[in-house]
Amino acid sequence: MKRILVAVLTSFLALTLLVGAHGGRVYNKFKPFEAEAKAASGGIFIAGRFHCSGTEIGKTQNGNGIFLTARHCVANPDTNELNKDIMVTFGDNEGGPYYAARPLALSLSDDLALLELRNGASITEVKIKDERKLKQGEAIFNISYPLGTGKLEFHGQYMSPVFPHYPEEFVSYPQWLHSMPMNLTIAHGSSGSGVFSDRERALIGVAVGTFSEGSFNIAIPADRVIDFLNDLQDNTVEKFQYAFPVKEAVLELF
Repeated sequence: MKRILVAVLTSFLALTLLVGAHGGRVYNKFKPFEAEAKAASGGIFIAGRFHCSGTEIGKTQNGNGIFLTARHCVANPDTNELNKDIMVTFGDNEGGPYYAARPLALSLSDDLALLELRNGASITEVKIKDERKLKQGEAIFNISYPLGTGKLEFHGQYMSPVFPHYPEEFVSYPQWLHSMPMNLTIAHGSSGSGVFSDRERALIGVAVGTFSEGSFNIAIPADRVIDFLNDLQDNTVEKFQYAFPVKEAVLELF
């Protein structure tokens, strides 16, 4: 069996979210979209150590930011325990300012999660558009913090909204059942980061992992992100904790 490498292993209903999928901040249409996407891309720190990446997609009515990332960046994939002492920065070199963050919603089906960033409503946000508008071979790009090298931009090609054949490796990763392949570089630290289309000027996926089949990597497509955002009442932190109770980590012996 081919080895899968997760890119990083490292009460909500009262809130009204204003997210990029439904408009977002008006941004200068003549400014390169890469600049907008870069400003909205941030790095997640857990207990002072860099962990994952993600993207600002909206804000709450009380002045906090809404930050989209991967579920395995928010909850330990081995134990289901929610991470604590979460901070997010948008600095190029993982420097401040830092925004205190807390889990806001976790998908029960996909590798997706939202963080709420305290006082983060002023951060640039991006829109979300259905990736199925793209054609095979169309240009896409990613902005993330791979391997602790700072905020970097990578370019690649869109392939399809789903894997044509369900990879047998995914049996152990049901949260990737509806993922899409992409011909795009990502690495440890890229998990949770946005995959963007310059033509659509929008986020069209969330990078979640990589596996050993050539250079193809894995993202949760935007149509699944939109479904998640439209069904937040069934993807609360409390419902995640009920569906995925905390368990002890498996001790590996050498």
